[in-house]
Amino acid sequence: MSRFLKFLVPCALAGLFAGPLSAFASMAATIDGPLPSRVVEYGDLDLGRASGVAALYVRIRSAATEVCEPIDVVFIKLLRERFDCRKDAIARAVADVNSPALTNYYLAKTKTIAGNPR
Repeated sequence: MSRFLKFLVPCALAGLFAGPLSAFASMAATIDGPLPSRVVEYGDLDLGRASGVAALYVRIRSAATEVCEPIDVVFIKLLRERFDCRKDAIARAVADVNSPALTNYYLAKTKTIAGNPR
């Protein structure tokens, strides 16, 4: 293995973990403060009836989605970045080795089925 690859792989691995960890650290910092909340009104509902209970539950779920959606979006973005980073690091490392056998193996492992990578 060339010195360049010996350097590249640890750098790529460090990059895989540094981005998500810093994002989670910033999310954790906001969790230390007051948690976001929404007031859910239910004075108009009869909780003695199944329909009133169901309606309140729908309102609670809706409020939870509004409060938690930004966290979900950040998490999904982090997963996508991690996947893209790993995919790009592997592709670059395979190309740097410049071995037809490794390239063929890589292509077989990453071949797409109906537009979706395996």
